[in-house]
Amino acid sequence: MKKYWLALVVLITLARCAQQVAPTGGEKDVFPPKLVQTTPENKALNFQGKTIDLLFDEYVIVDNIQQKLTITPETENPYTVKNKGKLIQLNFKNSFKDSTTYTLNFGDAIKDFAERNPAQNLKLVFSTGSTIDSARIYGRVTDLQTGLPVFDAMVGLYLPKDTLTPEKQKPYYFSRTDSSGFYAIENIQSSQRYRLIAIADKNRNQLYNPKEERIAFLDSSINVNTDSTLYNLQLFASDVTVPRIQRTLPKVNSYTVVFNKNIDSVRVQFGRGDSLPYILESASQLKFFNVGTSADTTVALIAAIDSLGQPLEIEQKIAFLPQRGKERQRDPFALRTTPDRNQPLARDFRYTFSFSKPVGTFQPGSIQLISDSTSRQSLSNITWQWNRYRNEINVQARATARDTIRWDIPKGAVISVEGDTLPATLIKHPVLKEDDYGIIRGSVRADSATAFIVQLLDKEYKVRQTTYTSPYTFTRIPPGEYYLRLTVDRNRNRRWDTGVFNKSQQPEPIIYYPDPITVKSNFEYEDLNLTVPSITSD
Repeated sequence: MKKYWLALVVLITLARCAQQVAPTGGEKDVFPPKLVQTTPENKALNFQGKTIDLLFDEYVIVDNIQQKLTITPETENPYTVKNKGKLIQLNFKNSFKDSTTYTLNFGDAIKDFAERNPAQNLKLVFSTGSTIDSARIYGRVTDLQTGLPVFDAMVGLYLPKDTLTPEKQKPYYFSRTDSSGFYAIENIQSSQRYRLIAIADKNRNQLYNPKEERIAFLDSSINVNTDSTLYNLQLFASDVTVPRIQRTLPKVNSYTVVFNKNIDSVRVQFGRGDSLPYILESASQLKFFNVGTSADTTVALIAAIDSLGQPLEIEQKIAFLPQRGKERQRDPFALRTTPDRNQPLARDFRYTFSFSKPVGTFQPGSIQLISDSTSRQSLSNITWQWNRYRNEINVQARATARDTIRWDIPKGAVISVEGDTLPATLIKHPVLKEDDYGIIRGSVRADSATAFIVQLLDKEYKVRQTTYTSPYTFTRIPPGEYYLRLTVDRNRNRRWDTGVFNKSQQPEPIIYYPDPITVKSNFEYEDLNLTVPSITSD
């Protein structure tokens, strides 16, 4: 009898367990949820409610809807979200503005419950008035420097103000670009003028952060018509942050001043009787070296200028950390060359030696340019010069080597201001063979008064060659893919200058040759011409 009851209990337990297990198998759900019904209906008129319902054909969930749902025009109207199986309900705190067409774009914020497939092209349009606004603008957003499309940039229409500040003011209408850089803003009220601005809105807060985000804008306000209108925009970086010293890094052997942004140029003046060697170690770091000849604290007047011409003048007290132990722990004394070691070098060439520290002792007569076993030239017999910081030497030379050009730098020829010696160094470069390279030629079609910069860029958009004249010729181009870029040099300073929104200043225009250029060995490419539109020929 006991065995009978025990068996019965086991059977009941197993049956209950079986009822709790979800069925398995079947095909995977690959279909997105479909919208069955909305309240209000799409393109409804005279809507006066505060609640919006979306009913789907299957169970759904919401995913970060507060970030992904965009409502245009911009409205400061908080809402809560309720997920009721197949129904998503938005409850707004306030009524919507009268006689206004609203567009709710949900992106991928609503997904099916089982496989998280997002609902496709989920958008709801309604009006609180008697008509639906139908004006529309569209276009592409690209990066000015590269010409590449920009994904997820915010393109906004702003209500014009005397002091429009996109850093603090959100757009009235806005859209975001797709992977091809395309955007469209629809259902716009056409009886109003707007300012059109695009921002690489990294944090998606609809506000412009000049230090980290790129911007593009039209010079004047636009009147959006009932028909579709095309506006293409090119984003550019414009960090208008005032330059300042962000922090300092004192060490025993060095003292580094770190700026809050990149610096274009810097000069340093010391008090009477004081002096320290220094270098601009990177675009944002100024490094002073302790050579043991100054007082405990050295006062330096630092004058720096950023790329927008904004100045910084500050008096900085420089104090090195006290030494512990008998031996100083110095940073390595290193050498870098341009071109890099082992890269092909033409027999007539320009060359740069870059040292990681300022040089104290230098013996150019000891450094040899070797063409073959019998042909040697000392650097003292070659044209060369120091840079301002005495850590870089620019050389112009000619070699007679057949196969390999060598630099022989013996130990003791280069000694840093800290007293450490560059070790014996032998640098080799194969001789560049003209037949292994290509040539590009072309002209710039522009008004005679227009100054410009023509640059050859590799596929990583790194500048390989530059010229300022037309017709132009680029020689000794290694096989590969390249781009041609023309900058309209409006102020003739031989560099690209950015724009500034709050000064209504546009950046200098950049024009790309329409197609990439595939360079082959021993091949010449003729008539690669670039045209400056007359509107930019100032």
